[in-house]
Amino acid sequence: MDALKDYLPNGEGYLPWYMFGLSVIAVGNSLQNYLTLHYSRRLYNGQFIANPSLAPRTSTFNPDDATNKLVPATSVNLKPGSTTVDQVTPLAARLFATYTLISAIVRIYASFHLDKEPVYMMAMWTYLVALGHFVSEGFVFKTFRITGPQLFPLVLASVGTTWMIMQKDFYVQA
Repeated sequence: MDALKDYLPNGEGYLPWYMFGLSVIAVGNSLQNYLTLHYSRRLYNGQFIANPSLAPRTSTFNPDDATNKLVPATSVNLKPGSTTVDQVTPLAARLFATYTLISAIVRIYASFHLDKEPVYMMAMWTYLVALGHFVSEGFVFKTFRITGPQLFPLVLASVGTTWMIMQKDFYVQA
């Protein structure tokens, strides 16, 4: 165990360990997103249909370019014989994997250097961006229902954000 000690955070408190541990999990999550869509489909559940409220294609508007071109399929808007779409595509999974890997790298580095304000702030922003992503996907874009597997990343991002905001003065050395 002593051989590993040099590779682990040695800062005060538990925040460095939280960030380091969560980052190791995030690296694993990135790898699985590069390899399979299975777990992402559990997180971003549901099928989607073309948004019926979009205007038809014109010379100045293409509904395929609209960011809201798909809406969640529900028993109300799903017509018999309609085709649904799964928004978890290989491209989306790889983008999410890349973002998660970058966040993990920032957090691992920060877990060793929480006393440096720019590093602390970059790490805090990774949690804020993740929290914003999960909240907007759940409540605005409706790509997941906040149950079961969806609670895990939402809670971890909320804890990281809140903890870093509350403890900045403890960790950052002026």
